[in-house]
Amino acid sequence: RVEVPGQGTYVARRGLVISTGTVPTVPPIDGLADTPYWTNREAIAVAELPASLIVLGGGAIGLEIAQTYRRFGVEVSVVEAADRLLPLEEPESSALISDVLKGEGIAVHAGTKVTQVRHDGRFHVTVDGVDEPISAERLLVATGRRPGLDRATLERIGVDPEPGLQVDQRLRVTDGVWAVGDVTAKGAFTHVATYQAELVVADILGRDHPGADYRAVPRVTFTDPEVGAVGLTEIQARERGVRVITGTAQVKSSARGWLHKAGNEASSSWSSTATPTSWSAPPRSDRWVAKSSPLSP
Repeated sequence: RVEVPGQGTYVARRGLVISTGTVPTVPPIDGLADTPYWTNREAIAVAELPASLIVLGGGAIGLEIAQTYRRFGVEVSVVEAADRLLPLEEPESSALISDVLKGEGIAVHAGTKVTQVRHDGRFHVTVDGVDEPISAERLLVATGRRPGLDRATLERIGVDPEPGLQVDQRLRVTDGVWAVGDVTAKGAFTHVATYQAELVVADILGRDHPGADYRAVPRVTFTDPEVGAVGLTEIQARERGVRVITGTAQVKSSARGWLHKAGNEASSSWSSTATPTSWSAPPRSDRWVAKSSPLSP
């Protein structure tokens, strides 16, 4: 039974599917709660660009927005608490994208802890190891996301709120309740939600189907260059006791490398993007490589 204010009460005949997504996590930084910061939703809905932007968080969302804003002429600083950008990806990817962003004029502060945020018409972010606060017209908080369910909702559906929402291989939360998408914490990607939805439909209808398998989930950070991966990173594989053999290949030998060879900057990969007239494509680099390792034991 689900009650919707102003809409009435809905009673499920077969089951209830939870797909409430995630909400931004806000780190407990002194002064942050009292400032009018942006999340990714506000950052992509602006009518006018700010002159400058500080991005808290060097993960996929933070870097995608940081690079986009920089290419539209905004002064951008990225602050990441981990020792490198994209800390969940390969170290080589982190180093490469850091060099690219710095080359485009983005100030990168990795391994940096924010101790205070102030706002007096401008944002002033105080970080360890820097004498002067980093200042900007706008502040984007992109430090992660959490499932969009509160404790009371979990209790109402008979779930222990301490560990949060847990699903089995058939995406079941409890009797008559399933969950799909970001809220399951199995990968915040649209293709994961689509995959899970097919399994839930089959389970609700009583059809035989295999359990969910997340060993080879693909993911991409849509910076330029993109950072893509499938399954485990090399470090994750080694931590699980997998014997790992890695290999690399120059991107110039691939179709993507051909599209972006010298003198071909205006090729198909750029034709569908809105590019400011004041910005020109950065030179391509043979350092962009593909790396492979086993996905699972």
